[in-house]
Amino acid sequence: MEEYLLHARDNMSKKISILVQLIMGFSLIIFTIVGFTIFLSYRSSSQAVLNRSNQYILESVKQLQGKMDAILQDNDKLSSTIMFSPLIQETLGDLALSRSPRTDAMEITRYIDQQTRSINSDIQFKLLGLSDDQVYTNSSSLKVIWDSEKEIRDAYWFPAIAQNKGRMVWFGVDVWQNGNIPVVMGARQINDWNDLNRLGTLFLVLPVEVIHNAVSQFHLGKNEKIQVVDSFNTIVYSTDPKEIGLYMNDGLLKQFSNHKARIVPQKINSRNLFVSYAYSDYSEWSVFAYIDSKDAVKDLNTIRRNIILIGLLGMGAALLFTFFFSWTLSKPLRNLATKLSNVERGTTLPFVKTTMNKEMAILYSSYNSMLQNLDHTIADLSSKQISEKQAQIVALKAQFRPHFLYNTLNTIYWSLANKRMQEESQMVLALSDLLRYSIDRGSEFVTVEEDLKQLERFIFLQKLRYEDKLQIDLFVNPEVMNGQLMKLTLQPLVENAITHGLEPTLREVWLIRIRAYSEGTSLVLTVEDNGDGMSEESMADALVGGEVNPEKLLHTGIGLSNLNHRIELIYGQEFGLQLSTSELGGLFVKVTVPLQYDQS
Repeated sequence: MEEYLLHARDNMSKKISILVQLIMGFSLIIFTIVGFTIFLSYRSSSQAVLNRSNQYILESVKQLQGKMDAILQDNDKLSSTIMFSPLIQETLGDLALSRSPRTDAMEITRYIDQQTRSINSDIQFKLLGLSDDQVYTNSSSLKVIWDSEKEIRDAYWFPAIAQNKGRMVWFGVDVWQNGNIPVVMGARQINDWNDLNRLGTLFLVLPVEVIHNAVSQFHLGKNEKIQVVDSFNTIVYSTDPKEIGLYMNDGLLKQFSNHKARIVPQKINSRNLFVSYAYSDYSEWSVFAYIDSKDAVKDLNTIRRNIILIGLLGMGAALLFTFFFSWTLSKPLRNLATKLSNVERGTTLPFVKTTMNKEMAILYSSYNSMLQNLDHTIADLSSKQISEKQAQIVALKAQFRPHFLYNTLNTIYWSLANKRMQEESQMVLALSDLLRYSIDRGSEFVTVEEDLKQLERFIFLQKLRYEDKLQIDLFVNPEVMNGQLMKLTLQPLVENAITHGLEPTLREVWLIRIRAYSEGTSLVLTVEDNGDGMSEESMADALVGGEVNPEKLLHTGIGLSNLNHRIELIYGQEFGLQLSTSELGGLFVKVTVPLQYDQS
């Protein structure tokens, strides 16, 4: 037996410890995974970086095209406003019937100036009637050198005006401004809005700087450029000013004849470039971006070095973690082995306090730690829920707060009062007080009397708008005047009745009945109208925030769900809104909250 034990002891001394085995095993796994990852990343990074660069460039060109479309469409809408205005239609209609215009040219110029005065850039409108001797334009430093259609009928872009039948044609031309300068021009046929017969032609001139401002946000390298080409293959804009007004290269245009946004590698003037292309269906313009291929992948080597460096650092950190984890994991076994060795040598000292129940002691300790951590977690969650509840209340209340500057309204009020414009000044004063009440960051609660004054200011403004059409039947029991109420409760109810209950109806007289009274220990507010009302299903949807089909119901109750939610958050689930059909024919809204008084 002793020989067997000696032999076993000799073999044991030759065994590798569990700590070394753990370190070697984890290290082998880490080296394999990290090395394989670095190898694959190194191989795929080149194509990945190139693809991402191309995608970024293409998306940037698409965004640039979108910005230019937005600029052109805004001016397109402005031209529609001008040419379909009664003043322009009447004047051009007189010219079409060979009658003397009822409006002189100066008045039309003033009208166009008024429509364009909010535009930051210089812009010119020129309107040509069917009579070649009649031209209308606005005040502008840009000057179109022709004043009749006879002078431009041979222009390459003129036939497109008739072909578009009133839609805008955009192209690049030159105009006069202390010499010929390139501009962006839009042209469209003016039609009679009744029978669509032609009344004349509208021309809109924009400085090329509007395109430059959009392009300037596109970051270009030293040897890179952008070109904007119109539907007639003329370069409207280029970051190389010498190219503006020239025709685009036919060979390059053919490669993008399908108008699909993409990137094509090209060799131009012995330089390898990526040409990014985007096309606009609205303006029929094309955007070309020329990007140097070296610039597109200039960060590739840096990225590769970073991948290797990060991999090595990660491997080193993983090895340190492996050693620490292996040491910690094997420590209980090593302690046990030490104790067993001491027993073998005759030392029988036990573990401190316990031997067999050591794991249970660890579990108890872990359990106690878990309880302690759980207490902290519950406290944190409770605090978070309270914060979220307060945030919900603030967010719901914010939906009823108009964000205006009442100080400005007060200034307007005194200006009107000094001019003895009593009605107008009272309107501004009421609106100022209404806004002051809405955005005041004081107490969340007010008296019924204070909220009623806010409602009266709102009704005053609505009466000025609807006059005798809007009738208000208001009664508040005096005993509830000093009762405490959630701020901004009455106004949303009446506002909802007008907006969603009465405005869609065809009644000659709108009636809103408002009541406030006590019912036991509760404060009750009711608002009813003689509008179209709501179905029972729609009432239920309105209180839970469900969507109601606006084609079937004019009284959707939008806003009532927010008010109901706000009341439930502040007072509890047993309080809130009740919806029913009013005897007046419309919606009956009943609000129930606790009847409370300020104890201070």
